[in-house]
Amino acid sequence: MTLTTSTLDSVIVVWHVAVNAGDAEAAASACTEDVEMGGPEGSARGRDIMRDWVATAGVRLMPKEAYDIPGGIVVAQEVTRPGQDRPERVYSAFGLRDGSISAVHQFPTLEQAKAFPVAV
Repeated sequence: MTLTTSTLDSVIVVWHVAVNAGDAEAAASACTEDVEMGGPEGSARGRDIMRDWVATAGVRLMPKEAYDIPGGIVVAQEVTRPGQDRPERVYSAFGLRDGSISAVHQFPTLEQAKAFPVAV
C-alpha cells in the first residue's frame, strides 16, 4: 500500500516529518498538552515528554500502512534507530482529539496496536 497524505490524518504526517527532522517543538505542537506516549518501557504524559523523546531518540520513522481504529489510526512503520543497520517493523496506535495527537503507543504487532483503546 502506498501512503498519500489523504491516507493519514495530516497531523500524523506533520508529526512524522518533525520526528524524522529531530524537531522536538514541531512534534510536540502536533500533540495535545496531555499527550500520552507508550512503548516497551512504559508510558508517560505531556508535551515535555514528547519533546524530550524527539530530542534524544534519534529515530527515523517511515509510515507504510494505515488502519482506522475507534478514536485514531494505527500506522505500520519502518523504524531505524541509531546504530541499527536495518529498519524494523513496528505499529503505532495514534489517538486523535480536536485535530491533535492525544496518544502514541508503539507495539510489536498489528493485532496489539489495533486492540489498544486510544479513544478518550
